[in-house]
Amino acid sequence: APETDRKTMSRNASILVDISDVPDSALESVEDGLTYDAVTNYARAAKGTAQSCVMCGCGASKGVVIPRQNKDVCRECDKALWRHCASDIHFKWCKGCKRFRNLVAFAEKLAASKCDRCRERGRQGYMRRKGGGPSPPTSPRH
Repeated sequence: APETDRKTMSRNASILVDISDVPDSALESVEDGLTYDAVTNYARAAKGTAQSCVMCGCGASKGVVIPRQNKDVCRECDKALWRHCASDIHFKWCKGCKRFRNLVAFAEKLAASKCDRCRERGRQGYMRRKGGGPSPPTSPRH
């Protein structure tokens, strides 16, 4: 379908928000019941068709970059903060686990591109590689 048709097919499930508009309550512990299909504004493109972002609806023809590993979320939208309209939950894209996560998952560093759990996993992997941390019991050190 042409991009202009995709624009009119928005589900309007989520809207962009500025960090200054995020209430403190958004960082309190909340059930992370967000699903990809529930929060995306546009359906994913079928294989073999022009790829466009599931959040803003823009495609490569407009100069938008959508990394292959990003599940049809463009580089602008994967940095943005979002609010799910129906539940009022604030969320953003985690580049580590490749899914939309509640802002609570980014509580340590809201501006981070990965959620707290993925950042911790990265730190542990770095320490293992550098020899500063314990090896997992199932993999002996060489």
